[in-house]
Amino acid sequence: MHGLFIKMILAATAACSEQSETAVRSGHQRVEADMTSEKVGSAQPARQLPDSFGRNFTTLDEYLEHLRRYAAPIDKPWYREVRPGVYERVTTRVPRRAAETYTRAQLMARFGFTR
Repeated sequence: MHGLFIKMILAATAACSEQSETAVRSGHQRVEADMTSEKVGSAQPARQLPDSFGRNFTTLDEYLEHLRRYAAPIDKPWYREVRPGVYERVTTRVPRRAAETYTRAQLMARFGFTR
């Protein structure tokens, strides 16, 4: 009787394990399908940006506004538009040095934005 009980437990464990593996495989296949279905140049949000505090942004303007509003007050770098399409990196944490300026295209490439 004891041996039969152990066999039943082993059979149930194997069935659960097989179902779990199938679910995991199915989940991986869905993730892979989602990743491969993304179009190149689509408006996917840029991720893992400096001082983004875990947020994602679809446009450079959204990200720059976030930096101005949330990073600047805590002495993190942000970018101020000094003339149309030209931005200056602003920070108070390092000694004053020559102004670092970037074009809009340079910032888009630097942070991975397409628009």
